[in-house]
Amino acid sequence: MPQEQTQPAAAAASFVVVGDIHANWRQEDRLFLEKGDQDLALIVGDLGDEDVEMTRKIASLKCAKAVILGNHDAWRSFSEKMPTDNLRESLALLGDDHVAYGTRDLPEASLSLIGGRPFSWGGRDMRSPEVYEEFYGVTDIRQSAEKIVAAAMQAKFEDLIILAHNGPSGLGAEPGDIYGKDFGRNPRGDFGDEDLAIALTEIARRGRRVIAVVAGHMHDRLKHPRGQVRKRFVRQNGTAFINPAVVPRIRRTETGATVRHFLRMSVASGELQVVDEVWVDAWGKIRKVEVAEFAELPLEQA
Repeated sequence: MPQEQTQPAAAAASFVVVGDIHANWRQEDRLFLEKGDQDLALIVGDLGDEDVEMTRKIASLKCAKAVILGNHDAWRSFSEKMPTDNLRESLALLGDDHVAYGTRDLPEASLSLIGGRPFSWGGRDMRSPEVYEEFYGVTDIRQSAEKIVAAAMQAKFEDLIILAHNGPSGLGAEPGDIYGKDFGRNPRGDFGDEDLAIALTEIARRGRRVIAVVAGHMHDRLKHPRGQVRKRFVRQNGTAFINPAVVPRIRRTETGATVRHFLRMSVASGELQVVDEVWVDAWGKIRKVEVAEFAELPLEQA
């Protein structure tokens, strides 16, 4: 009898995403990730205010992970316009798991993960080019964009996911938009990163496809208008933009139970599959699942 032909397994990978932590991290979070069957945990930063012990907890996770540090992780360094010992130690602890301006190939999914600019505060200003120059040789937005593009072009695969602390500009200027400004005297404006927007355009021009950009920084609950929530899932020109910044990520339910927020996503055969958010109790049981609904944006939006 002729042997039955088996179909090759589809290229796929699953991810669990942790939004801005801000010191909201417990032993139960570690256990959920370490016992999970995800291929890679993605952590978008703001672990704490240059909190080395918090970084140590993330660095010691016994699961595959990729991390990008946020503005709070370099808070004093930006104020002093030079890297502090805490920031240096945090970067040393994370090592290659800190993927800033880097590339990590994921052969099981035939895609590559690209790291964006770390420490981003949002808006047009890089805040402290001195810090970026010392670690990455970058002093302005254009150089930063070029460095992101260079990482993308070094990737083994044409399909990409970008992990950043803050998302790109060009996705809306209202307070409730995915990276819109909701604070300050004038709570309106596009607070996305211009270098990431430039890089996305150039990466597409060079024939690479960005399936998704995963970036937080702009929290789900708006400061203005108070009581409203942010639009955190959008698509533009075929790319999904995912903002996992639910802050605080550990909350109490109406019954008094403590639950923590994670986001799950998967890619199969080059396509983003269902993206959902889960609330997990102290015993690792999922108490609530919310499927993300993506708003479609025009190619350009002011």
